[in-house]
Amino acid sequence: MKKIVILGGGYGGVLTAKKLAKKFKNDKDVEIKLIDRNPYHTLLTELHEVSANRAPEDSIKIDLKKIFAGLKVDVVLDEISNIDFKNKKLKSDKATYAYDYLVIGTGSKPTFFGIPGAEENTFSFWSYDDAVALKRQIRDMYTKAAKEKNPAVRRAMLTFVIIGAASPVSSWSAKWPNSVMNCAESSTSILPKYV
Repeated sequence: MKKIVILGGGYGGVLTAKKLAKKFKNDKDVEIKLIDRNPYHTLLTELHEVSANRAPEDSIKIDLKKIFAGLKVDVVLDEISNIDFKNKKLKSDKATYAYDYLVIGTGSKPTFFGIPGAEENTFSFWSYDDAVALKRQIRDMYTKAAKEKNPAVRRAMLTFVIIGAASPVSSWSAKWPNSVMNCAESSTSILPKYV
């Protein structure tokens, strides 16, 4: 039995698992296992919809078991802490997984491009949890600003700075009226309107 293990349930992991399941659909000598720490795939391209409060929080989460229902993919919820490439094993606190072929699709992490203070003083925007936290922060600022009598203080509470050339700039601006959106970008050719 050949064991294929896919580490990560993001776009790359899901697509790879689906294609392999199709290719080896009738091959009883191939086992496909997808391991992720979350039981869901996040539609990262829709994070801005949640943060702008235009989509319900759970609408961007798709259950991995539903994605692979009827397919030859075993979904395992676990967090891998060690990869032993020599012995072809993945290890977590609760199990060890042997493999013949390993696909690593664990994603990436945000970068702050050396902008001083960006990492320490901003909300990252890279995951489901990030989108929910950002939405709640903006909503909380609007709630507090609604009670503020001083217009200058209220305006300061509703001033947001976006660092990077993310697509949600216009989405957020449209969703959050009476706010000031500032975009800090290192290239004037990406978002000239906002720089």
